[in-house]
Amino acid sequence: MWMPACRAALLLTAFFLPATAQEAPRLPYPAGTTVTSADGYLYEATRLADGVWLFASPEPFHIQPYGNVVAIEQTDGFVLFDSGGTPAGARRVLDMLAAISPKPVKAVAVSHWHGDHVNGLRTIKERWPQVRTIATNATCRTLSDPRVARFMPTGDTASDDAIRRNLDGALGHLRAEAAREDLPDAVRAGNARGARELEHYGHELLGGAMLVPEEGFDDRLLLDDPARPVELRFIGRANTDGDAVAWLPRQRMLLTGDILVLPIPFGFGSHPGEWLSTLTTLKSFDFKMLVPGHGMPLEDGAPLERLATLIADVRSKVAPLAAAGLSLDDVQKRVDLSAQAQIYSGGDPWRARLFDQYWRQPIIASAFKEAKGEPVIQGGG
Repeated sequence: MWMPACRAALLLTAFFLPATAQEAPRLPYPAGTTVTSADGYLYEATRLADGVWLFASPEPFHIQPYGNVVAIEQTDGFVLFDSGGTPAGARRVLDMLAAISPKPVKAVAVSHWHGDHVNGLRTIKERWPQVRTIATNATCRTLSDPRVARFMPTGDTASDDAIRRNLDGALGHLRAEAAREDLPDAVRAGNARGARELEHYGHELLGGAMLVPEEGFDDRLLLDDPARPVELRFIGRANTDGDAVAWLPRQRMLLTGDILVLPIPFGFGSHPGEWLSTLTTLKSFDFKMLVPGHGMPLEDGAPLERLATLIADVRSKVAPLAAAGLSLDDVQKRVDLSAQAQIYSGGDPWRARLFDQYWRQPIIASAFKEAKGEPVIQGGG
């Protein structure tokens, strides 16, 4: 198993463009930027609607994910949904945004606590000191929890050293796996690519410092505007304990954060039963465009249905085994999700391994805790 070495780093597409989206002009990166598409973290800008832009990685999946950022232009400034995966990534987004409009960033709402959505927040605050920083109250509490904070850069030497050790361990493992001659070529190539990406991610992350959002909400928060109002909603626990979504009623656009992720979902520290209820509510929105936390936008709810079916299947298989008194290790061995792995991996052995490590194992662990009535602790299982 290679995931134990990489999980600490993790915590720190549908592959089509809808007809309503428009290609962005080539936008500049900051002077001296050395990131390339081979590094995996090259944000590209896509105009989703008038005044609404998506900044997303063109690569479909990374060992260390890099969350989408959506910018909504309002009369007096931009609202961002999520902040970028690293301080350097946030700077690139801000510079690209400045090429679109001189307006300030007036507010940033983070969808949940995972670092690839929150690590750019302090960088944005430094450039725009008056910016409102927003999350659900649950996410604010989680980001203040030491069990979670240990995965985040804090700007001090001890924090950076701990993150560097985790990254070095993960890099060593990926490089060793890439050199194994007994593995399929696709898996070896995936490990080599992942090592390159993760090394670059470490360079971009270290030296930054996490910022806990200053403003929280429990149910909904309206960021009003005549043309592009943004409704922030907390519908229920799902991928984490505090997932926020953003609804743009005039554009009929729903931004899901990591409640929906493409091409492979993440199952760490999730709440499977409540996730199903949250997906049911999302499906009730009259959206024209669905923007996931990772991956490109969609024009229908089929991925929500597919994810709900997958979660329901996991719960139905895990619950009776947990009730029979089996251990988590035994449940992990018995639950077969090979049919789902085929759907999400397309038969590619590298993606099949990613599906197992990022989804199958962690979602089974969460469903097991749920079935046993045990709490799911963010940052601690």
